[in-house]
Amino acid sequence: MFRIMMRRPTAPSLRAVAGAAMVLALAAACSDPAHPPTAAPTTAGVTNTAPTDSSNAPATPEASTPPSPTYTKPPSRNLHRPPGVAKLSGSVCAYGESAIQFFATSWAASQVQPVTEGRPVRDSVWAEAVEVLGTYHTGIAKTRSKLQAAGVPKSFVVYQDLADADAAIAEGIAAARAKDDSKVIPIYLKSRTAEDHIVESCSVLE
Repeated sequence: MFRIMMRRPTAPSLRAVAGAAMVLALAAACSDPAHPPTAAPTTAGVTNTAPTDSSNAPATPEASTPPSPTYTKPPSRNLHRPPGVAKLSGSVCAYGESAIQFFATSWAASQVQPVTEGRPVRDSVWAEAVEVLGTYHTGIAKTRSKLQAAGVPKSFVVYQDLADADAAIAEGIAAARAKDDSKVIPIYLKSRTAEDHIVESCSVLE
């Protein structure tokens, strides 16, 4: 119940993004507005005219296709609970799992969606990201601290997974400060991978 509550934002913004926003954002990202449907040609009112010589006509440049996030879930690493470590409560990992999930969800809605539609991320969105994204580090740090207190050895892969999540968040903040649209999709994919890895490594501890 605790984890479900942690995953339920209350406002459709970077500060709190509903789970439905993720579905809507990715559905919008899958569309290709740069290539709208073309109406079928009609032959009504056609008159016979001499053919036009288009050999000297300038070439029409091809429209660039906006990037699209193609995410593949990482394969199982066949992890096992470290020897001597007792089964943990789900609340231990809930902070870190929720933090990276919220980050990936808000990033998809606010950064990935416009980029995949061929639009730049608005300056106001980047500004809000600079202000807000750093808060997600707190959840990662809290789970790391609880894992250490529970006696999970630092050699266990969950710590690297948390570090990868921290790195994705840090890269998101850097991209926001630079207003760098080219980093949007790589950061999104990195955050999704970190999220799936944390869920996997934490599941063997619970």
